[in-house]
Amino acid sequence: MRDHVAGRYAKALFDLALEHHVLEQAEADVRTLGEVLHATPELASVLDNPSISAEELKQVLQTSFTGYNSIVLNTLLVMVENDRAAEIVTLPEHFIALLNEHRNVATAIVTSAYKLSDEELTKVKETFGQKSGKTLEVENVVDTRVIGGLRVQIGYTTYDGTIETKLTRLERELLKA
Repeated sequence: MRDHVAGRYAKALFDLALEHHVLEQAEADVRTLGEVLHATPELASVLDNPSISAEELKQVLQTSFTGYNSIVLNTLLVMVENDRAAEIVTLPEHFIALLNEHRNVATAIVTSAYKLSDEELTKVKETFGQKSGKTLEVENVVDTRVIGGLRVQIGYTTYDGTIETKLTRLERELLKA
């Protein structure tokens, strides 16, 4: 439920920022909000605490985020007024997803046996960017269980070129024969 509600507020924030030509500033503010919430779990627990009044929460937000664009700050305040302060925690994730969709950007999680070099990541970015039709932001995850090859996940699509998967396919084909 929280994600759905936060998604609606993120969409409203995104649309307003786009309409008022402040998308870049809203992006910077929302990314900072996400970093602050991640770095200070105490703030997240304050937002989720029913014993703290809406007025107190609004004061905390206004004090903490004074330099924010008015559209971003007002969205946070409206969320508090509508008893949705706890959903502020997931707002940045939804906003960034909308922003990436707008910019045709996707995140690719590349799993490998070792840390890939910048050159290797660039090749992965180009190859799978063409396949997906998107500009990719690449995140390399090292998994020692991977013997060799790569597993690339872009959204709900996984390209699995690991040796383990190739061996499994070969085994299935041999058992069929």
